[in-house]
Amino acid sequence: MSLFRDPKRLLAVLIAGVAGLIVLLDFAGAGGPLAALASVLVEWAAVITAVGLLLGVLSVSGAHLQRVRARSADWPYSLILIAGLLVMIVAGIFFPLPGRAGIVLPGSLAEVPIRTVFRALYEPIAGSLLALLAFFSLSAALRALGRGSAEAVVIVVVAVLVLVAQLPPVTALPGVGATLQWFNDYVALAGARGLVIGAAIGAFVAGLRVLLGFDTPYLDR
Repeated sequence: MSLFRDPKRLLAVLIAGVAGLIVLLDFAGAGGPLAALASVLVEWAAVITAVGLLLGVLSVSGAHLQRVRARSADWPYSLILIAGLLVMIVAGIFFPLPGRAGIVLPGSLAEVPIRTVFRALYEPIAGSLLALLAFFSLSAALRALGRGSAEAVVIVVVAVLVLVAQLPPVTALPGVGATLQWFNDYVALAGARGLVIGAAIGAFVAGLRVLLGFDTPYLDR
């Protein structure tokens, strides 16, 4: 459907495109009234995002409360999710801090009480999941080798060599440390930079399509 045949869609595309272009020009270094307007737009976007996040939290909490009340399947997990949500809210708002009194909203997720809860609960869980990834990776490697794919064999052999080369007895051998450092500085870094450049090009193309109205995710279509 053409944009000119749908005035509502055309208006939404124009607003999104103009707002995005103003913020983009401000990011490129444009000053004066354009910078002030871009700052206002960014603040509006932050407020809208915060309201959307609040509505999302309320929606998710309501859905899980219903699961707990109805004793649906796996309802204890819903109860744990709600408890974790309440712990983070209490830690971020009501936790006493030096020089603070009363209810004070945290400035960021790096505030002391929130960071303390993350270190006490989230980081051990994340570490356990990362430890489990080693077994999943081993299982995936064995399956790949079982299929007889040449690419899979190369990937598994290189991964095994890198892991073995990083063992302390092996790194103590002459020339091994320098070789590993060369691979990290040139081969691995080149691959990482290629991935970053590819992601940047993809983000640029996706943003350009949104600005030009070819993609309209804000219209939920």
